[in-house]
This record gives sequence, structure tokens and C-alpha cells, in this order.
Amino acid sequence: MLFRSGKLDEVKRLIQTKRADYVVFNNGLTGSQLKNLEEATGVKVLDRSMLILNIFARHATSNEGKLQVELAMMKYTLPKLLGRGKELSRIGGGSGSSFTRGSGETKLEEDRRRLRRQIFELSERIEKLKSERDLRRERRRKSGVKTVAIVGYTNAGKSTLMNNVTKAGVPEEDKLFATLDPVTRKIFVDIKKEYLLTDTVGFIDNLPHEFIDAFRSTLEEATYADLILHVADCSSKDLERQEKVVKDVLTSLGVTDTPMITVYNKADENAGFSTDEKNAVVISAKTGDGVNKLKEMIVEKLF
Repeated sequence: MLFRSGKLDEVKRLIQTKRADYVVFNNGLTGSQLKNLEEATGVKVLDRSMLILNIFARHATSNEGKLQVELAMMKYTLPKLLGRGKELSRIGGGSGSSFTRGSGETKLEEDRRRLRRQIFELSERIEKLKSERDLRRERRRKSGVKTVAIVGYTNAGKSTLMNNVTKAGVPEEDKLFATLDPVTRKIFVDIKKEYLLTDTVGFIDNLPHEFIDAFRSTLEEATYADLILHVADCSSKDLERQEKVVKDVLTSLGVTDTPMITVYNKADENAGFSTDEKNAVVISAKTGDGVNKLKEMIVEKLF
């Protein structure tokens, strides 16, 4: 049981008082819980995962990013299907016209078959894009160009750092997952030294496995990097937990032995922060303090 009738009545009163159109739960909900809560409250109900997916959908700009969001949403929706066919139309994809209803087949079974087919087709399209990226990555490897991936908890300041170093013009916003699609720029050190710097999607705790699976091709930029910059928000009260989340996601991707520099960002918001870690640096990507030292560390690690 999610909560008792008294709490439900309290939620309903809040909906009326605030004139809310949505209710968001900071945990996962089953398909039956979503259905029952929507019937009881009369508004749209989202759980944590669906809220994250909606944010992803708003910020995806590249073709692959949009496909990955769509795939993650379908994989998340499939086990929750309760015959709510009209919700499937919001997800997008094929019409399911290639299927005919067999004798005795229910609407729920038909919806599931259609969704599984859409998941298969999307996976095939993403795999093709991944193969093309693998070819480009292999050409880079043969050319000897080093690669550096920026990773970190969402809203740690990765994009601000990327812009400070490369003038890439990546959107900088104080919000979750402001950057969803990876951005890569070439950095020239001198005539014989250059490397590629890539800004990746931010991490967050309790991210369902289907999300990681769907975005694996994007996150693979960290898997194949010669060096990882782990950007952490040193002004956050949850710094230690956020660092662990990032390391756990990297481990799940098989990134365990790649050299790493921990970049404690937002020193302008926590002037007293310091660290004794050997492979770490304290910076403010916003003001530029410490960024030159970081650049020196990158060159030293790569070359």
C-alpha cells in the first residue's frame, strides 16, 4: 500500500487548493497504482522516472537523443500497461498496422505487441547510429587523437566548464539535465598536441536501468575516453552521495581503470572548500578560477 485513505484525502485537498494539474511522486509507481491514483485524484499522476523522462524529452535536440528518450519511455511504459491505449499514442512510433487481432486477443495484448515492435524498431535505428559513431571513434583512435570526457552529477557545472575551456556555446542553465546531447570540441595545445573534449549527459541517483540502457550509446563517450573529468559540485550538501552515484554509474558502464581527474566546481559558492586528493583540483567554471591549473593537469595526464 502506497499510503492510506487519510493521506489520499490530504493530497486531494492540496490539488484543489493549489489547482494542480499534476501530482508527482518521488518514487516508482506500478501501473495499477498510477491508474488508481489518477482515478482517485482526477489529475495526471507522474512518478520519479516519468518526470525525468519528460525533462529528457524537452532537452533532446539531436535525432539520436530524441530516439533514445522515446526508447527509454517505451521500455518504462511496457510493464505498466493496463490497457490504457490512449496513453500509448503520446509515446509516438508506429501505428501497429502490421498486426491483426487474433481470435480472443485482448486490447491489452495488442498494445503490448505493438509496443514491443516499436521498441525493436527503435533499438535497431539507435544501433545503426551507434555503428556509425563507432566507425568515427575508430578513425579518431587510429589518428592518435586523445579524448577527454566530462562526466558528473546533473547540474554540477559540466556545461559551464565546457564553455570556459572551448567557447562551445553549450546552454548553461541552473536546472536538471539542461544538456542531454553530447557536445565535442577539439582542443589545440601546441603543434603536436591536441585532444577532443566531450560534455556528456548528467547523472542522477535512482536512475532506472532502462534509462542507462537507452542512453548507453551516449554514455559510451566516457567508456572510450583516455581521461575522465569528474565534475562535482563542492557547494552541494550532498557532495559525497553525488560523487558515489557518478562512480557507480561509471562502474556499471565498465569504466574502472580510466585515468580520472576530480574537478570540484563552484568554488565561488564555497570559498572555504579544499582537497588533499592527488588527482583533484578546485575550480570555479563560472569565474575561471583554477581552470588553467586544470588544463595543465589534463595535458600532463594525456601527454
